[in-house]
Amino acid sequence: MMKTIFSTIIFIIVCLFADAQKPKPQLAQIDNEKMNQQLDSTMKAFDSLNQKINNTYKTTMDSANRRLENVSNNKNLEEFMTEQQAKEKSGAQKRYVIGLIILGVLIYGIMRKRKKTE
Repeated sequence: MMKTIFSTIIFIIVCLFADAQKPKPQLAQIDNEKMNQQLDSTMKAFDSLNQKINNTYKTTMDSANRRLENVSNNKNLEEFMTEQQAKEKSGAQKRYVIGLIILGVLIYGIMRKRKKTE
């Protein structure tokens, strides 16, 4: 039993020292100018990407708005055409009735004139 406890303690110590023996990566000193250049280039790339996305969105929305506008215009045109056709039809009916009334008055006048001459 003592042998197993001793072996585990030695194993743990070896693992800890083995981890300590690994070379730690050295952090490079931060160069502010280099970091600012990299940040600027990254921000420029981000801005150009953002601008491309905005342009794509604008063109997509413009085309969608044009389609909706065309549909609305077509619907309004169809309504206007049906209203115009209804007005033309009622106007034609009114002219037809007026023509019949005038024809009736004309026939009545001719009939009356014939009765006076006889």
